[in-house]
Amino acid sequence: MAGSHNKQFTRAVMVVMSFAIVLVAAISFYRLIQLTNPLYAQTTPSLTITPSFRTVVESVGTTTFNVTVSPAPTEVITVSYTTANGTAVAGSDFVAASGVITFDIGDTNPKPITLEIINDTVAEDSQFFNLQLFDPISATLGTPSIATINITDNDSGATATPQIFADAQEPNNSFNEATETAADAANICNMTFYPPGDQDYFRWWGKAGITYIVSTSNLNAGIDTVLNVYNTNQSQIASNDDVSAGVFRSEVRFTANTDGYYYARVTNKSPVDPVNRLYCFGVDATVEPTSTPPPGFPADADVCEFNSTIDTACLMVLGETKSGLNFVPTLGSTQDTDIFKVWLKPGIFVTCETIIPAGSAADTNMIFWDNNGNPFNPWLGNDDKDGGGLDFGSRVSYLSTYTGWLFVVVGPRSTPPLDEADLHEYDLTCTGVESTPTPTATATSSFTGGTGGTGGFATSTPQPTVALPTQFPTPTPIDFSQFFTPTPQPPPVVQFQPLPTSTPAGGGTQSATINVTLYYDSNNNFLPELTEGIVNAAVALYDNGTGELISFGHTNETGVARFTAVNAAGAVRVVVPFLNYSQVVLGENAEILVRVAPQPLPIGIP
Repeated sequence: MAGSHNKQFTRAVMVVMSFAIVLVAAISFYRLIQLTNPLYAQTTPSLTITPSFRTVVESVGTTTFNVTVSPAPTEVITVSYTTANGTAVAGSDFVAASGVITFDIGDTNPKPITLEIINDTVAEDSQFFNLQLFDPISATLGTPSIATINITDNDSGATATPQIFADAQEPNNSFNEATETAADAANICNMTFYPPGDQDYFRWWGKAGITYIVSTSNLNAGIDTVLNVYNTNQSQIASNDDVSAGVFRSEVRFTANTDGYYYARVTNKSPVDPVNRLYCFGVDATVEPTSTPPPGFPADADVCEFNSTIDTACLMVLGETKSGLNFVPTLGSTQDTDIFKVWLKPGIFVTCETIIPAGSAADTNMIFWDNNGNPFNPWLGNDDKDGGGLDFGSRVSYLSTYTGWLFVVVGPRSTPPLDEADLHEYDLTCTGVESTPTPTATATSSFTGGTGGTGGFATSTPQPTVALPTQFPTPTPIDFSQFFTPTPQPPPVVQFQPLPTSTPAGGGTQSATINVTLYYDSNNNFLPELTEGIVNAAVALYDNGTGELISFGHTNETGVARFTAVNAAGAVRVVVPFLNYSQVVLGENAEILVRVAPQPLPIGIP
């Protein structure tokens, strides 16, 4: 009997174990399917707030924004929200609001957030405040996660002037966000360049064989537009700064060669505060011959044109000389900058120089850029290779420490008149030798300053001819790794400006305007946005020669510290102690953008 019971017990145990093994196998198989089958791929829901910008009259009473989630949540999601003061202040201009929003499993219904606007009786300028999402649980924050509310005054007899910040088309800062328009449609007006550094993209459907006239118009004082036009592949086909001398609006004419979307990008060269400064954008179409032919290549342009961008840089081979180069502008531009590229490997000592032939009126400037199109630190450049004598050619040398392209940028010391540009001829030659470990001659000199990332020249030091190459000393770097992305690739679209006149060395003081913008690049687009400014950060200006403090200030609500009428006998060093950032600037104006790269948060507190 006992034996029979034992057998039955054993069989029962075996049945249970077999069932458990089958169950575990089934669960494992199901999980394997989830991991390998794209139908089961898990996507973390993203939370956004819409719209990202709204203008209301202070008598509106309330205004409502919606929080949306996508895709549908597979677990309960919560996210917090709060209002934040801008120029508008909670309690006097709006009622502060905060709370938590919940999305249940499978719930994709937008969740409203209603804000109350206070209708006061005080005549005042337009003001703004922010509504932002934070601390999502089981989800991530998408773009946009911050909304800006602009309040306009409605009090009768008000003397205050309404302030216009971001325009109604924002965000339109990339090809994917381009504002939709159409040829011959009404111009898009009341466009702004706020915050400083803003860029506006537009797109329209083009047809092959149609000539399009793309332009900016009705510019307020303090705006100087630059217009770039791109084809259906988002490659630049034309650009224009000023339609004529002293007229700061821009215009490009071109004939489409295929059907598809064409794009335009508008930026502002002026360093003036963009608040309340407006412009219009429009596209016209015609099949009739235009009185002004589409920008092309003049007969006297040199063989390397068009080569004013990194993507179109003219190829140079070490040991090669290119003759007959000049500063004749093309593609509708009023001035020309030439960019060349040379392939390098470590240990190659390269020297590039311009040679001014007899009878030429050219006076060249030259700088070197690294493989990413960024200036070296310190800058490598030269104006006159004999130190300001009768030879107006330029010579720069560099000992390569990497494998990649070296970009050689050559521009006129002063922009020649269009009808004389073909008289400013020069030859360019680049030679290379292998560097020896023990140098026997003095290194060529390099630039010691910059203009805050705007592409301008600093005052140069004459560079003597060397018999044997000498490696440049390695400067002690400042470690920005915890704040910045080191040597980032340039954004998809890079605007190159002609090389300005270098500042002559000597006595006297300069009266400069220096604008410093600090921003936390939360959307990683390398541009300062309205809500990305780092507020109340200290910025100091020092005389770089004497170390004397010139001026001191803090960034405003948009992250901008503005210094005007800065007087210094020479270079000025800009210091942001909070970010351990320092930069030397030369020239009358400098526009410095200091980007703080977004960093991943730690998983937990140790």
